[in-house]
Amino acid sequence: MPQRWLILGAGGHGRSVCDAITASGDHVVGFLDDALPAGTLVNGTPVLDVLSLAWDLNRLFEASEEAPPDHVVVAIGNPGLRQTWQQVLEQVAAPLGVVLHPRAIVSATAQLGPGSVVLAGAVVNANASLHQGVLVNSGAVVDHDAICGAYSQLGVNAAMAGGSRLGPLARLAPGEVLNCRQTRFASLELAPGASDPGEGLTLKP
Repeated sequence: MPQRWLILGAGGHGRSVCDAITASGDHVVGFLDDALPAGTLVNGTPVLDVLSLAWDLNRLFEASEEAPPDHVVVAIGNPGLRQTWQQVLEQVAAPLGVVLHPRAIVSATAQLGPGSVVLAGAVVNANASLHQGVLVNSGAVVDHDAICGAYSQLGVNAAMAGGSRLGPLARLAPGEVLNCRQTRFASLELAPGASDPGEGLTLKP
């Protein structure tokens, strides 16, 4: 039976994630987005309300005839914002999903954390590990034993060679390559008011 999804973010990345979900045979009930008014159709899918409704998904769906979604995913390209909204969803125990485009290749031995997105033409090879909220863009490669830290992302056609590591919130630009066993870290700081990294990391300005 097709699964029903809610997407946070209706920008370019949100539209790509929507395409991946529908290509898999599932249904997107709508978007939450701050830039577009409720009722706006984005490639035929409605914007339901603002992002802050992620705090109370039951209230969002009580006002309609729709049942709550089976899965929710944050489709925001900025890693820090993706972290913020996924942590909101975690706090309200929303059903976080993993999005895999049917034309992506993912090893059965790879590990994909909640909220991860792997788009068309991407490859995730043997024993690779994607932590929560990782974005692997179209045509990107995460080779064997590579590790993608939480909310990190690979641009279009970027590649991580075997055993390489991408730290939390770190990015590879489109076409960029991280060589074997090489590590890339983002410049990070604790989120405002946090006392330890478990309370959230943000990108430095």
